[in-house]
Amino acid sequence: MAKIKYKRKESNRVGNYPDQVLLLLVLLLVSFGLIMVYSSSSILSLDRFGDSMFYVKRQASRLSIGIVFMAFFAFFDYRHLKSLHWPIILLGFFLLVLIFVPGISVRAGGASRWIDIGIRLQPSEFFKLALLVFAASKLSKIDDVQKRFKLCVLPVIVATGLGFLLIQNSDLSTALIIIVLGFTLIFSVYSKPWFVASIFVASISMVSYIIFVTPFRLRRIVAFMDPWANQLESAYQIIQSLVSLGSGGLFGLGLGQSRQKFLFLPEEHTDFIFAILGEEFGFIGCTFVLLALFVFCWRGLKITQNSKDLFGKLLALGVTMYLGMQIIINVCVVIGLLPPTGMPLPFLSYGGSSMIANLIAIGILLNVSRGLDA
Repeated sequence: MAKIKYKRKESNRVGNYPDQVLLLLVLLLVSFGLIMVYSSSSILSLDRFGDSMFYVKRQASRLSIGIVFMAFFAFFDYRHLKSLHWPIILLGFFLLVLIFVPGISVRAGGASRWIDIGIRLQPSEFFKLALLVFAASKLSKIDDVQKRFKLCVLPVIVATGLGFLLIQNSDLSTALIIIVLGFTLIFSVYSKPWFVASIFVASISMVSYIIFVTPFRLRRIVAFMDPWANQLESAYQIIQSLVSLGSGGLFGLGLGQSRQKFLFLPEEHTDFIFAILGEEFGFIGCTFVLLALFVFCWRGLKITQNSKDLFGKLLALGVTMYLGMQIIINVCVVIGLLPPTGMPLPFLSYGGSSMIANLIAIGILLNVSRGLDA
C-alpha cells in the first residue's frame, strides 16, 4: 500500500458539521436493516419465543444505544483519543480475556465469542475498535517526531498478534480482520518491501496452520471446494443461501415473502441476511444495497484524503477498512465465493455488539470529517 502523505493544511472549517452524505447514508442503511431483521427473523422469533417481533425489538434497542454513541463521538474531538490509547487497548484486552472466564463466558453456536456481564457482549467487536485507536495513535508519531521502528510499529505488531492469538480458537474471521486492519495501518506509514513480505509470509503460514489443525474449519474448506457433494451436511448453509438468492430473480418475491426464512436457511437474520434480501428484493435490490455500501466506503476514503492530521487520516482509513472488509467478506460468503465465517453484514445484520461498535466507528469517522483545526 502506498505510504500516506501528510501535508498540513490551513483551514477555516472549525465547527463544521459532520459529513452529511455519510450520516444520511448510514441512517438509511440501519433503518432498512431494521426492516430486514424483522422480515428475515419473524418466523424464527415466533418459533423460538412465540413473538414474531422478538429479534427486531432487541435490535431496535441496540440501534438506539448505538445512535446515541454515534452522536456523542461525532462531536467528541477525536484527537483526545490519542492520549487515551493505552487505557482503550487495555480495556479491549480485558474484555477479550473474559471470554475464557467460566461463568462469564457464553458459548453459542459451537463457539465462545460472547460474555455476560449483566449484558451480553461480543468483545472482539470492541477490540477491533480499540486496536484501531491504538495503532493510529502509535503510528501517527512516526510523522510527528520520526520515532524508530521499535517505538511505533513494534507495539502495534504485538497488540495485533495478541489479539489474533486470543480469539483465533473461536472467531478466526475476526482475527483475520484484526491482522489485516493492523498491518494495513502499518504499511500505510512504514512500507518497507522486506517488512511487507515477511509479515505476509508469516500471516499466511499462521492462518494456514490454524485452518488445517482445526477439523471443523478444514471441513468448511472442503465443503466450499465442492458444496454439492456435501449439500446436506457441511455445505447445507451455503446451498440454502444460493437457493434463496436464486429464488429472488431480477425483482424479488416482495418484502416479507421469503420462503427460505421458514427455518430452511440457518442464521437468516445475522450472517445470511443478504441472501434473504436477495430473495425478497432480487438482483435490483441487492445492487442498490451494494451501491449504497460502495458509496459509504468512497466517502470514508474521501474523509481520509481530506483529513488535516496523520492521526485523523489513520483513524478514517482504519474505520473504512474495518467496515469495508466486513462487507466484502459477508457478501462473498453469501454468494459462495468464500467459506462461511460468521461475519455479519454491517448496518443490516442482527447483532447488538456489532451494531453498537459499528456506529461508534461511524461517529469517529464523522468527527474526523469535520476538519477540526489543530
